[in-house]
Amino acid sequence: MADLVAGVVALCPALDADAVKEIIDTDLTDAQINNYINAAYRIAIPLTGELTACGGTDTHCDIIRWLAAHLITVAPSGGAVKSQSVAGEWSVSFLTQGGKGLDASSYGQAVKEMDCSGKLASLGLKAANLAVATYDQLEDLPDED
Repeated sequence: MADLVAGVVALCPALDADAVKEIIDTDLTDAQINNYINAAYRIAIPLTGELTACGGTDTHCDIIRWLAAHLITVAPSGGAVKSQSVAGEWSVSFLTQGGKGLDASSYGQAVKEMDCSGKLASLGLKAANLAVATYDQLEDLPDED
């Protein structure tokens, strides 16, 4: 069984697979969910000390919990797929919403709302460089052949 890393236990003693299962319906084992919690903790490390204005450690733990649910949702392993048989007919539900990054699930969108630092929302985004040129400067550019 996959155990939670020491950092998760120290920061969020009440966070475990059962806490994640309170917000997401999944067939994953506790050990599998613990792996997602550990990954969410590692992703959320940059938030350490950044959330004082929006709840501190409690918010940090909530973010890790909801981020774990988001990771389950977008996992290629199908952890976010639920199937059930109703009157002999099978139905399948997908929990992803088709966006990118944290926008791919309602769990990720909740993480963005809780993160008052904005750090998680900006992970993986490239910085844009913008240069302003006057018309005279554009005329001085060499012609392309």
